[in-house]
Amino acid sequence: MSEQTHPADERPQLLVIDDDLVQRKIISKLGAQVGFEVTGAATFDEAEATLRNRRFDCITLDLALGSKSGVMLLNTIRDTGNLAPVIVVSGAEPAVLGETVSIARSLRLDAQFMGKPLDLVELRNILAKKQGSALAVRGNVEITRSLSQSADQGLMSRISSVVRSSL
Repeated sequence: MSEQTHPADERPQLLVIDDDLVQRKIISKLGAQVGFEVTGAATFDEAEATLRNRRFDCITLDLALGSKSGVMLLNTIRDTGNLAPVIVVSGAEPAVLGETVSIARSLRLDAQFMGKPLDLVELRNILAKKQGSALAVRGNVEITRSLSQSADQGLMSRISSVVRSSL
């Protein structure tokens, strides 16, 4: 069994990508409360390396990761087969959040956004729903992965535009 697969008895995996320690801990605690095994990443590079080595059933993604934008991780998420739901959590302007979710969906990623400050009850409910559907998602990952590899390359210019807007 490769590192990129999930044993059937393993708890669903949540990756929390946020450079703010307090936010990362809060989201991690909520994820653990609803049954996820949680991994945190504080930097763009740490998140990218983690995504390349493991698959996740759900990912929370902050857009502001120091000097780099979390938007750039969307391709990494897709290219590594981490096609699970992405919850974009950010204090960015609503238009930037909306465009980020649009880009994620164009990459065939299941994405939604939540603005900061976070509504903890809403986030907990969203995470609980994602955790509950994680095993079904695991069965469909390979099908979705093959479809997503044909995503439009024109998205790179949209990603660049959003990165400039979010930094």
